[in-house]
Formats: sequence, C-alpha cells, structure tokens
Amino acid sequence: MLEANSINFDFNSENDPQLAKQFKAFQRQYLLVYLTVMGSDWIQGPYLYKLYNSYGLNLTQIAMLFLTGFISGAFAGTAVGGLADTWGRKRVCLVFCWTMLVALTLRLFNAYLFLFISHVLSGLSTALLYSVFEAWYVSEHTSRGFPADWRAHTFGLGTLLNSVVAILAGIVANALVELWGFRAPYVGSMIMIISVAITITANWTENYGSHQIDINLAKTLKAGIVTLLKSRNIMVIGAAQTLFECSMYIFVLLYTPALENTISNVMGSSVGVPLGYLFATMMLAVMAGSLTFQVIEEQAKKGPRFCLQFNEARLLSLGLGLASCSFMMMAYHGNTTPVSLLLTAYHIFEFTTGLYYPSISSLKAEVIPEETRAAVMTLLRIPMNLAVGILMWHVDDMSSEMLFSICGVMTSAGCFLLVIFYH
Repeated sequence: MLEANSINFDFNSENDPQLAKQFKAFQRQYLLVYLTVMGSDWIQGPYLYKLYNSYGLNLTQIAMLFLTGFISGAFAGTAVGGLADTWGRKRVCLVFCWTMLVALTLRLFNAYLFLFISHVLSGLSTALLYSVFEAWYVSEHTSRGFPADWRAHTFGLGTLLNSVVAILAGIVANALVELWGFRAPYVGSMIMIISVAITITANWTENYGSHQIDINLAKTLKAGIVTLLKSRNIMVIGAAQTLFECSMYIFVLLYTPALENTISNVMGSSVGVPLGYLFATMMLAVMAGSLTFQVIEEQAKKGPRFCLQFNEARLLSLGLGLASCSFMMMAYHGNTTPVSLLLTAYHIFEFTTGLYYPSISSLKAEVIPEETRAAVMTLLRIPMNLAVGILMWHVDDMSSEMLFSICGVMTSAGCFLLVIFYH
C-alpha cells in the first residue's frame, strides 16, 4: 500500500531521482510506524463507550474517565513531551508504547480504580502520540536534506492512508466484538503497540531538538514558551488546534449516545447499532477529506490560477468552517433530529478532519523552529486538554444539543482567527 501510494515526483532539474528514491524509503519507514500506531488507536474507538456501559458505568462516570485522561495529557504529557527535545524523540516514542500497553491492560478489568489509572496513562500517551512522533519525522526529514515542501505530501498521504486503516479498524473491531466481546479490540491494540515498539527500536534513529548535555525540563519548557509567545502565527495555529480538537473529543464522547437516543425516539424502541461499520463509513469521509487536501495542494502548485489561493491555511479555515456547520446540524432539534440528518452531519464533520490534520501538520512544520519543536507542540495541547476537561466536568449539566452547539461556536471561532490573524 505504501509503495503504491508513494509520492510521484516530476524528475526535473530540481528533483534528484536518487534523493526522491531515498525519500520514498524514509517516508515508508515513518508511515509504517505511524499507521500501525493510529490503527491501534482506531480499533479501540468504536466500542469504548459500549465497553464501559457493559461495566455498568453511566455517561457521567465515563465522562470523568475522559476528563482524567485530558488532565493527565495537559500535565504529565507536557512534562514528558517537553523532555523529548533533549532526552531524545525516539526514546520518548518508546515511552508512549510502554505506557499505552499498561493502560490497555488495565482497561480490561472492571474496576473503576484500574480504569482511572488506565486513563491517566493513556492521557500521557495521547499527548505524546500527537506531538513527539511528528516532531521526530520533521527533524529527520530536515536532517536528511529533503525539500521542505515534500513534508506536506507525507502529511497528506499519512492522513489518507490513516483513513484506510481506520476503516479497516472499524470492520475488524466489529468482527472481534462479535467473536469475543467488547474487550477483544483492546487486546488487538496491545499486539499492534508491541509491533510498533519493536519496529522503532530496530529501525529508527535518535534525534534531538536541543544539544544541551543536561536534561532540564524547566529550561526546555521555558524555551518552548518563549518561542510560542514570539510568534503570532504559532499562537493562532495553537488556538485553531485547541478549538477544533476540543470539539472533536466532545464529538467522540457524544456521537454514540446521541445516535442511540435519536434512533430510540424515532423508532420508539432501542435498536442495536453496528458501531464498527458506522465508524468505517465515517472514516471513508475522512479519507475523502484527505484526498481533497492532496488534490487541491497539488493543483495549487501547478494548476489553474483559482487554485493558487488554496494554501494550507485556507484549507484549514475551510475545514473549521465546515465543521461548525456540521455541529449546528447535530444540535438542530436535538434528539428529534432525523437519523439521516444526524448521520449526514457526522460524516461532514469527519470529512473536515481529513482536511484538518494534513493542513495543520504542514503549518506547524513550517512555523515551529526545530530546536524547540517537541516542547512547543506539547505546550500547544495544554489549552485543548484543559478546555475538554472543563466541558467533560459539566457534561451531566448540559444536553447533547447544547454541547454540539458549543462545538459549533468553537470551530467557527477557529475559522475566524485563521482568516483574520494568520499571515
């Protein structure tokens, strides 16, 4: 799959065929790990709510576990992720693997204390997943002498293939649950994480953002904060990331109960929803979004004049604007919303995530300096984790339509900030 989807370069005076060949090999090396890691995450998604429901937990108790994870990501994730620039990004990627393995093991036990500890560890792991792996790739890409504009293709291709992996993960999760119950996807995730740890150990080289001999968390984070405050573009990107991803995680918590409640209200009785297959169709929408990003990004380089205006920042703004519309559709009439309208809104939102990830990854790679990359990327996740935590704390006080409306306002605000302040 990676070979078939590798970048097709136009070999001209600016593209050395040997360099392009080396890049394809490097791209495959990174994407193999990235896609396996994401697959291990996706396979857990469709049935997390149902697993906890089978343990006898209500929505408030489940929300408190989510809250624990986000608080852990904001603080423990920041501490460990901030050290990646000096301690080594490969090493911190391995820390992700082992903490995630322990978290998944604890999630198999129906004991709230074990589930609490599991979410403390998975919050740490998630913060590392969305910062350190990308920081490792960008550093290696630069140090190996590949052109900066090739990074956008890797991020676009990664999002596209990630969608394929997510579709397969949803189908596999459905099959595993039918065979062995709600715990089975988490055992499958553990196997994938172990394979990732082995691959990283064997194939990845270590890289650093700072060449300091002493590992000092306070100095590393201070340098990251200084970098953050000096750049308006980094702060705007951080705000857009916070507003979009906060909305995304609220969606992850709510989409299953909101759909089940709507079906129950429309049909007058509860009906089992094949969540794995629903998840797979939503991931098709993500894939459509990532394909749209790749086509527009390619046309912007050499296509019609109209396409030249669609750079990564414009595509990110478009994604946030569409996301706002989809959340307003979800909020419309709450549980009396027709099932078809609700499902359409779900798929529009997932389409926007396909635009969002390659766009924001390309922008972060462009504006964040190498020396403090992991620290800054970890710091950018703090407000998102805290914002999600605040909303999770009040999840029992607000209806799903109110929460969806808040998500619509947040994504609309992110779109506004990008259009007005990003230059």
